[in-house]
Amino acid sequence: MDNVAASVSFGRQVDISADTESVDTYHHHSFGKKSFHRPTFCHHCTEMLWGITKQGQTCEVCNFVSHERCLYNIVTPCSSVASDRIKDPVPHTWSDPVQARKKFCNVCRRRLDDSVVLRCEVCEYYAHLGCLDFVVSDCRKCASYVRNKDASNEQFKHHWREGNLPHNGKCALCKKTCGTTECLSSMKCNWCWTMAHAGCYMQLPQTCTFGALAEILMPQSCLSMPVTNAFVKGDLASKGKKPKVSTFFVPTPPTSKPNKTPRSRPVSDAHASRQARRRYLKANMMDNSSENRAKDDSETGKEPHAITMVDFNYAHGLLRQESDVSMIEAGLFCACPDKPCPDKADGQLVKIYDGYLSLQKRNCKTISVPKDASIQQMIEAALRAYLIKDNAVYYYLSAVTETDGEITEKRLSDPDNLATLTKVSMGKAPSLFLRYEDKDTRRGTIKVFSSELNTSVPRPISINSHISVEEVIEMALHKFRIEDADPNDYSLWEVVLDKGVQERVMERYECPWPQLIKARRNSLKQMKQTRYYLRKNEQPTQERARMYVGNLPINLSEFKYKQIIQKMLDEESMFTSIDMVYAQYGSACVSFIDHEAAVKAYYILKDTTYEDKLLTVLFLPEIHLEMLPEDHCPLLVFVNTRSGGCQGIEVQDALRKMLNPHQVFDLDQGGPLPGLHVFSQLKEYKALICGGDGTVGWVLSCLDDIGQESVCSSPPIAVLPLGTGNDLSRVLKWGGGYQQGDDLYQMLQTVIEAEEVKLDRWTVVFEPEGKHTEIDNKSNSSNSSSGDDMPNLFVMNNYFGIGIDADLCLGFHNAREEKPEKFNNRVYNKIVYVRQGMQKLGRKTNCRELNKELKIEVDNKLLKLPTLEGILIMNISSWGSGADPWGSSDAQDEFQRSSHDDGMLEIIGLTGVMHLGQIQGSLRNGIRLAQASHIRIWMNSDMPVQVDGEPWMQLSGQVVVSRSALQATMLKKRKHRIARRNTEPAISGDTAAQRDQAKLVAVNSEEIAQI
Repeated sequence: MDNVAASVSFGRQVDISADTESVDTYHHHSFGKKSFHRPTFCHHCTEMLWGITKQGQTCEVCNFVSHERCLYNIVTPCSSVASDRIKDPVPHTWSDPVQARKKFCNVCRRRLDDSVVLRCEVCEYYAHLGCLDFVVSDCRKCASYVRNKDASNEQFKHHWREGNLPHNGKCALCKKTCGTTECLSSMKCNWCWTMAHAGCYMQLPQTCTFGALAEILMPQSCLSMPVTNAFVKGDLASKGKKPKVSTFFVPTPPTSKPNKTPRSRPVSDAHASRQARRRYLKANMMDNSSENRAKDDSETGKEPHAITMVDFNYAHGLLRQESDVSMIEAGLFCACPDKPCPDKADGQLVKIYDGYLSLQKRNCKTISVPKDASIQQMIEAALRAYLIKDNAVYYYLSAVTETDGEITEKRLSDPDNLATLTKVSMGKAPSLFLRYEDKDTRRGTIKVFSSELNTSVPRPISINSHISVEEVIEMALHKFRIEDADPNDYSLWEVVLDKGVQERVMERYECPWPQLIKARRNSLKQMKQTRYYLRKNEQPTQERARMYVGNLPINLSEFKYKQIIQKMLDEESMFTSIDMVYAQYGSACVSFIDHEAAVKAYYILKDTTYEDKLLTVLFLPEIHLEMLPEDHCPLLVFVNTRSGGCQGIEVQDALRKMLNPHQVFDLDQGGPLPGLHVFSQLKEYKALICGGDGTVGWVLSCLDDIGQESVCSSPPIAVLPLGTGNDLSRVLKWGGGYQQGDDLYQMLQTVIEAEEVKLDRWTVVFEPEGKHTEIDNKSNSSNSSSGDDMPNLFVMNNYFGIGIDADLCLGFHNAREEKPEKFNNRVYNKIVYVRQGMQKLGRKTNCRELNKELKIEVDNKLLKLPTLEGILIMNISSWGSGADPWGSSDAQDEFQRSSHDDGMLEIIGLTGVMHLGQIQGSLRNGIRLAQASHIRIWMNSDMPVQVDGEPWMQLSGQVVVSRSALQATMLKKRKHRIARRNTEPAISGDTAAQRDQAKLVAVNSEEIAQI
């Protein structure tokens, strides 16, 4: 089979095949000796470069640093050809611009400290804002279900990512340290987290087993998601597969109002960068041409777009028009912001455009060359700026001038110099076009990939201006040696790797070569990133796009929900069917066969309000059970990003990298219902709730409501504490709170080994005064009943308080509602609690002599109360961030030891604020009053109450606490015994007497340990 691959970039054959890398010089790196004046490390072996001058070699294009002895061992390709090594490109899911410490850019390999960068939320890929044009689209493919594929023969390969490893990472092959914070080096698999040196990872097995988290990780072959949420969010770059892009060229920058971006980690050190972004976004919105484009879109009926990377670069150009050289010299728009452009005294700044498209958006690359530089030197510098690995003799430069909107070019010749260009540009940085020598524009060579064949080597196809797509398909089938196939069963796809992945199906009458020649005049870079794929035509039974629609009116029929959604959509965006309706939550799950209609429906519904409530809209993945391995028990993760300040966002980002991101759900996006719906058909799975006690109760209540419609009605649940108190998490041994820097990977391993325990749940009913209601023990709804004549019903998981404890909790709740922005820290929250208690210390409160206002009946027996200011009814043995008011029970006590699964509640009395402080300091226990399974309380006056930390003022009446019929299945962390190191001396020989002596020593050691 022919192994020669041809570059489509400029109509010539350029060897980029992976099979010929041995002939290539150092993987297309352009190395040159360099002297370093600070400690520098080799990017291959991570060791320091020693010497006085010219210590090592540096690539002039991608800044790869290496020892001379390591040159022939390098396996990392240069950034100029890295995209050509990717067979199936997958776009990255970019976060909001953040600051990354001790990280390196995966494009220019420079340190990211004090730089505003973009980070992929899925595969830990980092890039400067200026390097985004050269990002390699090789993200993890997290949903790759293929119909009618045998699951038993499914094998997964490692997804290697270079650099940014933990400093203590160990190589899986040589067992030595491979992590470093000094340079971009070593490799890590984004699925199994296997780490290895750059020279070792090629020797590891190619099959990925998903590592220690294989049991709870959802394989990508089990999931299908034709339209992802990343694509429709409208972030800085294209975030997904675009269904059928109708035009080849990049569209005019849209001008609609940007979407509400997902919550992200605040960056206090990047205030100046945020101000700059606001300025250029404002400039983009107020531009006259933008207003005209928006008006044209509204007249043609086009849907508004979110701010994309096209807008980002367009706004960059608007700012550059205001102050071209000043901002460039400041390093704001350089490809590497941490390396500002040199001053004019050291060289001349020149702005290079790769075509009309970059000139229109003012998206140039600035180079610095000596004032006496030749044209050849300028061309070589321009090629390095655009990461084009090619011979400079095939290119030329032309001066650009704009007069009354008309662009004129003048080719530069050898007598021209920078001084002449500077005079023409009136002292500003000269603007030049980088052009390719079009010696023969009638014919050329393109490269064609095959998605069906297991090969990453493209095939070269020689074409001319008259060869159509149909002829290209026939030639490609011959090149791939599948001549027996029918050409009508295949299509040619055009894929452009420009700020993501843009692809379209080409019509059979189109001629690719004239389009490429025209595209080359618009953008050399975009031309270089164009490739073609030979794919089989899609079957009619393609996967549906599934969408969740929430915030609709509650308790309506399925027909009514269908009518409401249909009225909001038009004919082009109509859904196919309604899969499920959750009337008690006002939510529906709809599906689309046409993916374009699904995208249009999303943009319509996301900004729609119904009864003054904004709809919640997001796409959902689909799990295919036939592809799920039998030994897998996937983990469903819920993250409350509002818990613990910024900790919820950090935890969510980390878990999406360790697991499949489609199994991690943000509770801010529709609550627990979308995740529970996705996992509703699984027979067995586990859940991890990242949040406080209130978050756990929220998920449990939602699970109770829809459990009857799920195959697994009570999955075991683990807790990652992110709240303030975290009492349930303490009882289950998961700790009192997540701290920044905790090992989440180890925590997920602990979830696999955790033991299942039961958690009693209790129904609390508040009856109006003068009315009596019988309690149904099977009731498990956590929603307050509607209507004035019906009691309020709640589900209690932890504790229920009346009096002084609830009064303090209510004061804290009111303070947080008044200024919620201050309550983003666990320590601050506890300080407010202490302040509330100190204010009530020594003062007369409404809870004085509470025993005179209450009458308590436990198991049909009236309870005699001492003088009290508060009552606690506890289901677990933790209250107030880890305190145990019940205390430990001895054999002589009349009460049993408290437990969360014994079917009993503990009733505890509190004498005042001082008593609460003594309990918090473990100086004193509460007053034990009773243990019971059914409690009735009569309140003669209005009193503060709280259920699981949710406080309010309750009117006088009765309170009935009874056990719910449903128990929750929880996961309790196991205690691991530390294996003691064997310090016994080795016994030489292997005689029977020596073996008996060794056994005797072991037996004596065990007896001593027991004593």
